[in-house]
Amino acid sequence: ALLTASSGPLENTFTIGKVNIAITETTGADYQLIPGKEIAKNPEVTVAGESEDCWLFIKVSKTQYFDDYIEYTIDDGWTRLGGFDGVYYREVIESVGGTTVGILKNNVVTVKDNLTEEKMSAITAPPVMTFKAYAVQSHSIETAYDAWMLILEEGGE
Repeated sequence: ALLTASSGPLENTFTIGKVNIAITETTGADYQLIPGKEIAKNPEVTVAGESEDCWLFIKVSKTQYFDDYIEYTIDDGWTRLGGFDGVYYREVIESVGGTTVGILKNNVVTVKDNLTEEKMSAITAPPVMTFKAYAVQSHSIETAYDAWMLILEEGGE
């Protein structure tokens, strides 16, 4: 008799990785211009749990003259992407339970003190600020610039 042996099967299952994000704000969408007033605004981006490591971007767009009336600061942890107006990024690693990050420092914008009644009456269209979030897996993409170029190639702003 010959000695023989065999192993059981070794099965490998490959699932699809994902990057899921959402942008939210609970402080509203319409605000009154009152000189010197701090206005609560809390836009934030969430990278859903179980998402892959990613480059996370926020694009801040403003209407013409917005900066003449309102001041704001982007929150800590974001880095301005050179060469692109209003684009900021950060790298999110191991978003197992989900990662939520604020966009505006202290969750406020401030109406400038020098906004007079005369200047306000000259406003023909209200200032508008828009936020849009993007994410790209960071595996095999070395820089935020490279990731942003992929977003632009895919039709992002």
